[in-house]
Amino acid sequence: MNRLIISLLILCLMSCNSAPKKIITEDQAISVLKGFFTALDIDNLGKELVYDFTTSDFVIYEMGEKYDLPSFLNVIKTHFKKGYISTDWSLYDFKVSIDDNTAHISYFNKGKFIFIEKGVKKEENIVWMESVYLKYEDEELKLSFLQSDDISREFIQADSK
Repeated sequence: MNRLIISLLILCLMSCNSAPKKIITEDQAISVLKGFFTALDIDNLGKELVYDFTTSDFVIYEMGEKYDLPSFLNVIKTHFKKGYISTDWSLYDFKVSIDDNTAHISYFNKGKFIFIEKGVKKEENIVWMESVYLKYEDEELKLSFLQSDDISREFIQADSK
């Protein structure tokens, strides 16, 4: 009888194990990061897609300031209203570290922004070194933290309007 009880107990414990762990891949983590920047593109910014890629407690350190997502979006939207017509980010040189339920990525980001100022088309090129921390929220891998440091910044006068 004791054998039966012990066998049933072992079987019960084995069948009651927790839900399978979600395995994060480098490709998945980088894809979420790229999705975040696609959502920040000037053509997508009003659609609030960026919330699909960020946790509810998302924090970004940008331009020496700490922002939550709504305040960061306000800064971006205010900036883009000044005549920006095109945004483009190129992310490269990824270094990805993955833990059980989280991922960290450091990378370089080259941004190209085209805007009109006083009737003159200009281009701003910025290179940043950035770092993001991703974790699961609502069964989705999302950005929880982003830190950005300027490496270089240049302005170029493009063709006239």
